Amino acid sequence: MPATVMLIRSESERLKKYLKCLPQDALTRPSPCEAWDVGEVIAHLVWFAETYGGMAYRGLHGDISAPEGFPETPGTLSGPAVEELYAKAAIARRRELGEDLLPMFDQQYDWLNEVLGNIGPDDWQKPCYHTNSIRPVEWFPGVIIQELAIHEWDIRSNIEQSPLVSEDSLPCLMERASTRRRPWSFSFERGATLSGPIRYRFELTGPAGGRRDVVVEGDKPRIATEAKGPANLYLFGDAGAFVLMMYDRLTLDSAIATGRFKAEGDLGLVPDFERWLARH
Repeated sequence: MPATVMLIRSESERLKKYLKCLPQDALTRPSPCEAWDVGEVIAHLVWFAETYGGMAYRGLHGDISAPEGFPETPGTLSGPAVEELYAKAAIARRRELGEDLLPMFDQQYDWLNEVLGNIGPDDWQKPCYHTNSIRPVEWFPGVIIQELAIHEWDIRSNIEQSPLVSEDSLPCLMERASTRRRPWSFSFERGATLSGPIRYRFELTGPAGGRRDVVVEGDKPRIATEAKGPANLYLFGDAGAFVLMMYDRLTLDSAIATGRFKAEGDLGLVPDFERWLARH
């Protein structure tokens, strides 16, 4: 069984146990997801298992048609329209489930783990419908790990004082950070470009640590595959904090203020990092 499939099983089982121990009022507390409270974050994870697991399941059986409520042609919806669809779906699912929310979480992840566990070695390249494009089955485990890990942090963030991202999921999240559409939609004023490349060097500790450079050149940012030469700003901290920045949960300013990063070099570039990482 692939390591990603085993990780989904272990992470979802651990999250099941955590959800059963939530305080009585936890489900109605706000979350870092602007559209959702904690209960709606959990409902999103239920919906995600149903929907994305369903996409993979149908693809495994030769069906690449769109799920109900999705456009027939992948790629038809823009980024904001996709976000709106997902946000409304979670709210609707929360209302439908009511007191069955947590039992349904258990049920859907039991089903999803069974589907993933039964995938054979010749099945991973089979095509599946996805909102953006036709994807192979092998694409789905990574995004499922991402959803479980980041939204677990969302759930914990208003219940625990200093929640951490799951260490077991960090390597997957670090790998996915450089390929996500966000946050690499940098916001420049019309016609504005940089006179030369700016290099933010992150020296990261912990699981999935190491050196990562975020390079901004012209109006095109990227995570460099090789971090070489001098940098404009050096940042020393943990990989979990870096992941939270890449997934819009933490700002560089606050990471420095709370001691999760130490900064050396051109400190005037700190607020620019947040401006460049802003969503359109």
